[in-house]
Amino acid sequence: MKLNILFIISLSFLISACVTTATPMGKDPSALQKAVQSFTQDQAQFIHAQVDLNHDGIQDAVVLLKGTDWCGSGGCTMLVFQGLNNKNFQLLSRSTVTNTPIYLLKSSHQGWRDLSVYSRGIGQVTLQFNGKNYPANPSLLTETKIDPTEAQLLLEH
Repeated sequence: MKLNILFIISLSFLISACVTTATPMGKDPSALQKAVQSFTQDQAQFIHAQVDLNHDGIQDAVVLLKGTDWCGSGGCTMLVFQGLNNKNFQLLSRSTVTNTPIYLLKSSHQGWRDLSVYSRGIGQVTLQFNGKNYPANPSLLTETKIDPTEAQLLLEH
């Protein structure tokens, strides 16, 4: 039991050490930082990429939360925020047990670009928007091979 706890603590330190683009929380947070804070009810650290996911000309955001409240042995919580005309962000989707690398694919479903995330024990899986959100649990999907010419790297550790 002690060995398992030690392993989990060591793994969390390793994961946090790999994050080089964690977004700091300053006195004047950006609209995305405010949206993440609103969701997490605290000042969770995160990495993110902004990209137009729904072809409306407005940058949306793919956010990977960090820290023990948002990460476990299977991965971390990923949030997708829709960018709004007023430069704010609205939560669109939440997926658990998500790992990097996270890719943007050329394919789309229901008007939103597909994403590929790493799922431990499976490999890269494709998240397709279903009209309301992306899949909540990537570990339930099957492995998908990624063609580097058909994908854009969004987040890596």
